[in-house]
Amino acid sequence: MKITSGSFADTVSSGSVIFCDMFDTIVHRTVHPNYVMRLWCKTMIRELGLTLDIDTLYFIRKEVEIYLSNKYKTIHIEIPYDILIKELYNRLLCSNVITDISYLKFQKYFEKAEIAVELNVQFLNENTVRELKKLKDKGFEIYCVTDFYTSKKVLLKILESHKIDCLFNDVFVSSECKKSKHNGTFYSYLIDILDLDPTNVIMIGDNLKHDIVNAEKNKLNTLYIPNKEFSKTKIKFSYGSDTKDYKHIINALYKRCNSKNVPVNSDYILFYFTYTERLYFKLKNKGIKDIFFLSREGLYFKKLFDFYQNYYALSEEDVINTHYLKTSRQASMLVSLESLDIETFSFLRLKYPKLSPKGFLNNFDFKADVVNNIISSLKLESIQSVSISNFFDSELFQLLKQNKLFISHYEKKRLEQKIYFDTYLKSFNVDFVSDGLHLADIGWGGTMQERLFDYFKGEVKVYAYYLGIREVYNITEQTKRFGLNFSVYPYASYSDHILRGNIELNEQLLSAPHGSTVSYDINSATFSNEFHQADEKRIYDDYISKIQDYMFEQFQVLIEAFDKICYSTAIEQEHMTDYALRIGIFASKHKISEMMKISEGFYSNVGDFSKGLTIDTDRSKKDILLSVKAFILTPEKLFRYLLRLKPYLFINHKFLLLALFPSHLIYWYIKFNIWVRRSVLLKRFYLKYTYFNFRN
Repeated sequence: MKITSGSFADTVSSGSVIFCDMFDTIVHRTVHPNYVMRLWCKTMIRELGLTLDIDTLYFIRKEVEIYLSNKYKTIHIEIPYDILIKELYNRLLCSNVITDISYLKFQKYFEKAEIAVELNVQFLNENTVRELKKLKDKGFEIYCVTDFYTSKKVLLKILESHKIDCLFNDVFVSSECKKSKHNGTFYSYLIDILDLDPTNVIMIGDNLKHDIVNAEKNKLNTLYIPNKEFSKTKIKFSYGSDTKDYKHIINALYKRCNSKNVPVNSDYILFYFTYTERLYFKLKNKGIKDIFFLSREGLYFKKLFDFYQNYYALSEEDVINTHYLKTSRQASMLVSLESLDIETFSFLRLKYPKLSPKGFLNNFDFKADVVNNIISSLKLESIQSVSISNFFDSELFQLLKQNKLFISHYEKKRLEQKIYFDTYLKSFNVDFVSDGLHLADIGWGGTMQERLFDYFKGEVKVYAYYLGIREVYNITEQTKRFGLNFSVYPYASYSDHILRGNIELNEQLLSAPHGSTVSYDINSATFSNEFHQADEKRIYDDYISKIQDYMFEQFQVLIEAFDKICYSTAIEQEHMTDYALRIGIFASKHKISEMMKISEGFYSNVGDFSKGLTIDTDRSKKDILLSVKAFILTPEKLFRYLLRLKPYLFINHKFLLLALFPSHLIYWYIKFNIWVRRSVLLKRFYLKYTYFNFRN
């Protein structure tokens, strides 16, 4: 009998036993079955930190199925699930893809990934479920009979999640029974073990050959439910494009984030999603159990990471512990200071060579009267706020180092801070000596990372995983750092130059509702003394908090969207780079206006304690000509300066020039330039490093 729609429960004769197919009868998938397996590969790679691409793992699994089918002289859906898992595990083990993952853990993740992916792409055939419930209420015995490569355990978990497991007296899976509907052996096997009269059994399914013809050959009655409308997805999604799917999602994000009445610059959430995704994989790959998000940008990153992990994590016991470490360049400098006779003040010397006497003393969180007394003892009142070039090579600095009052308070402060910080670290209950200290932060260089390494006197490795790295610091085996979105290591590429174009805006968008950590105090509930500069606080309350709330909403949308597609790191990097180009070059007047308001909260909490974002316009004609030449040859290297042109025109009220700014011309020239260098010139001038270091 053929049922195309409507009720079939009333057509079933009393006393009958029901066999019901699973896929495209009880549940439908939104993607092709082979794509389901690719999503499984993506999940396994993410959760186990495997250094494979999706398609490589997919082809390994397919090859295992072919090998086992030949070995046991059967089709792949009749291969026992545990044999499939063991063979795949052995292949990954022997090829060093997995090294410290036990078989039991691999098996657990294999099954959990299978369940998670299936549930992510499945939806119920409500009509079939409704009719089966009617039959169940009438007292019919119903058995789920499916050709499926997983185990009965996996299938039961899926049915439980759909809340339809109660419909079935039992579940039979081809891989577990070593029989299948595909070749018709399943039916006689089930008739025998259930001791049934085949003429009293009705097989319900959507596959004409496997569910109907083969069942009738075994004398079963049948109900054919074609479900052609949904089965077309098998063909439709067979020819999908990872690149197009990824691009479609970020184009939709761009449109949403640049709509009216939406917080400006919220489109940056794509970069933070990518960072979170890569951080999660990196930690899984390295087997890291504790990650410390550094204040203040780390607070928002921690929020994103916690949500991401809670969404994806397959096993509670393998969840990464996240911590929020309150620190700053100033606070980390204080805890790492050595005695004055050997302290070089390398960070201040490098970053702030021009300082005033009072500016220098303010870096040590001395009380105001202490600073005034030191200034007074050296009779520096008249020049206390005068900036001195090469301060650390000046006679005045030498006088400060010899001043007994300064020496006394300096020694007291640095020893006190070490004790307080040690107490603070112990409160996290993490074995730093064995496990190391692993940091997550916005990045750029690694100042706090290096100061923390100094605090541990080089006895604890301090690794950091940054949004980006743009400066070359003194990296050692014990202080490795990774720029997950962009980096100057091993060298800065085309993509790196584009993505680091507006790092100051990143710092503002990721700011926190609390102040900067100035120093440590064991009498404080947070172990820290903090200072929240007034403009910083105002900008956060008026602008940043709203942007962050909207970005978090979009983060959740992105997780669900990206969860359903497969894409490589290369696809991700290429389109993220183009996305950065677009949001930078096509910034509207309104977006620039809001960005300049946000920049009013830009505050340096160490060194010269400057406020606001400055735009350097002091450039000679020669410099400008050199920049034009550089832009023609390698425009990405000038991208960060290009992004400052529109703000410069805006703050100088050159609105006509702003309106005439050739955004489209510049965008397409950059795209054309990189295409020519990749596709045309590379083969001819491949040794010209300067022009061709454009890897994504």
